[in-house]
Amino acid sequence: MSNGPDPDSVEQSAKHPDEQSTFSGQFRALSARVSPKILPIAMWIALLVIMTGSATAQSDVGDVYCGTGVETGITIVFGAIAGLGLPATGFYVCRAGISYMRAGGNPEKKNTAKERLVMSGVGFGIIVLALISPELIDNIGSQMGFEFSSCVQPF
Repeated sequence: MSNGPDPDSVEQSAKHPDEQSTFSGQFRALSARVSPKILPIAMWIALLVIMTGSATAQSDVGDVYCGTGVETGITIVFGAIAGLGLPATGFYVCRAGISYMRAGGNPEKKNTAKERLVMSGVGFGIIVLALISPELIDNIGSQMGFEFSSCVQPF
């Protein structure tokens, strides 16, 4: 507990006396005082704020995609989710149910069938959430003051 200056900071300032006057020197001195875990987080937050600043100023999010391949891609992806995902989920639910009925008294087979049934239910929930999430996001966004353009809403 000495009252004098920190020996490491004295050595560093003695090594680079003119570095403290430049911007990079001031940045290095400031970043040396900040925790190494906080600096990358702060930089990512700053980047996120800079990148989304212009997007929040728009009234209709997604206008730039109207009439482009992105609009077509959104329609194709959501059509594929609905057209392939729901029948596939139905198939796996039926398959798990049949394997549960055929398990008889074997607890290992029953547990495997229950696990498959639960996993197919989770898959069904994910597909349904993927299909209704654009509408949910649009409703929440309209209450917050922005809305999505009609060309990027899949259904």
